[in-house]
Amino acid sequence: MAGSSEKTVKYKLVLGFILIIAMFVSFGIVSLTEVHTVGNLTKMIYNHPLVVSNAALIAGINMTKMHRSMKDVMLSKAISELDKESNEVNKFEQLVYDQLDVIRDNIIGTEGQNLEKTTRQLFADWNPIREEVFLLFHSGRRDEAAAITKGKGADHVTKLEDKMMELTAYARKKADGFMQLAERSQSRVEGVSVLLVVVGVFLSALIAFFSVRYVLKVERELVHERNELQKALSEIKTMSGLLPICASCKKIRDDKGYWNQIESYIREHSEAKFSHSICPPCAEKLYGFLNSE
Repeated sequence: MAGSSEKTVKYKLVLGFILIIAMFVSFGIVSLTEVHTVGNLTKMIYNHPLVVSNAALIAGINMTKMHRSMKDVMLSKAISELDKESNEVNKFEQLVYDQLDVIRDNIIGTEGQNLEKTTRQLFADWNPIREEVFLLFHSGRRDEAAAITKGKGADHVTKLEDKMMELTAYARKKADGFMQLAERSQSRVEGVSVLLVVVGVFLSALIAFFSVRYVLKVERELVHERNELQKALSEIKTMSGLLPICASCKKIRDDKGYWNQIESYIREHSEAKFSHSICPPCAEKLYGFLNSE
């Protein structure tokens, strides 16, 4: 029974330590997974929303420069100045298209892709308006060219600026969404960490409790066995030592000074049992008259 109990406790301790190891391994896997998720979200925030919003901002600045150059065209007094401003407009136009390409390659979601296409088309629709202004200016119709620049041209630029603002807002919304996902992932890591710490402390306390209880139980059993062994050794010494015995009645004196029948003494200090009978000499002595008859 003691061996079986010892094995049971051993199995419980081993199982407890396996659970603790499994718990910390699980914690490590969950932590690494969530850290990887947070890293990917951070990378996505940088590679997508931030890139898109920066590109939209730069494109908006270049469109503003284009519009300013168109106004400078109205102030040109010579063909050379007109060609210079025209080249400036073309340069800023290419920069806008470059940023629109960046937005197209990095924007996420169907809504964002459609928004980029609409913005690109709206920007392309500005080109005929600018061409009309240049033709009118070359033909000497400055007032009409100025009217288009300040009217239809300015309205178109306002629409483009609004679209750029929409692109920026869309990118920021995506960034906010990624940040929320990152915060939720962080909260999961914190929750799992707290849970595993609590479970780890509980399992450790449980294992410590059973270990201490088992050690105390074994200690009590050892004390009991030691006492029994000492008692047995004491009895063996009493039986094997010098026994005071009455020369007449054959009673034995115990260590407390009492005289006991030899049968009682031996029965109390050993596992021997008595079965009374009469030996032949005593039978002859006591009952010899029966034989004579």
